[in-house]
Amino acid sequence: MTTRPTAGEIVAITTTDSEPLLFVCRANDEHVTGILLADLATDTLQRLRASEPDTATRQQLAQAIGRTNELLSFTVPHTECALVERASSRPGPFEGGGA
Repeated sequence: MTTRPTAGEIVAITTTDSEPLLFVCRANDEHVTGILLADLATDTLQRLRASEPDTATRQQLAQAIGRTNELLSFTVPHTECALVERASSRPGPFEGGGA
């Protein structure tokens, strides 16, 4: 079974030269939808950093961010994502595209 990114994890988009980091807000069998870290407010980034080992808090943050209409979200196929940071409850390998 392939392990895929879930809400609260951070992935890199492998099909772009700048490799913007994406905070995953939602995922399904084929795609992930998230917000670029560069678009998040400083206080949100601080909360994200502080919650690194806490998967439940990360998922709550992802839900809250995903509900906002103020930020542009991106949907990309799993094959165009490479894991940067995995949720603490899922220590296994990530199978994605690119690096």
